[in-house]
Amino acid sequence: MDPRGNPVGKDVDRAITVRCRRSWTRFEEDALIHCLTDVVNNGWKTENGFRAGFQRELERGIRARLPGTDILANPYINSKIHVWKKEYGTLSDLLSKSGIGWNSTTSMIEIEDESVWEGCHRADLNMKVVRYKTWP
Repeated sequence: MDPRGNPVGKDVDRAITVRCRRSWTRFEEDALIHCLTDVVNNGWKTENGFRAGFQRELERGIRARLPGTDILANPYINSKIHVWKKEYGTLSDLLSKSGIGWNSTTSMIEIEDESVWEGCHRADLNMKVVRYKTWP
């Protein structure tokens, strides 16, 4: 580090690769879902996605619902939406296969035949995350 605190030499590479990691609580995820619903209802959704600035609206909505939170649009909300999209794709692929269904009572997927699960799990390693997850 130089006297101003900026990375130099080998520290430059290390400073670039530092990542923020955040674990979301169920309460925070629910707040984000409500904020996304509000953003859509307030006209921020377009045919091809969202209008510019929707992330700031989400951040404001989160702060209104959860005062004192440290959740920022970038990287936290962007990352959470990215994870949700990936999990949705995995979940929809799973539900399209025979032998795998949906349990409305527990809000979880239901595996009727373990051999089907093993075949799916080998094809997509992301599927192990959704096996025992409850969905809102």
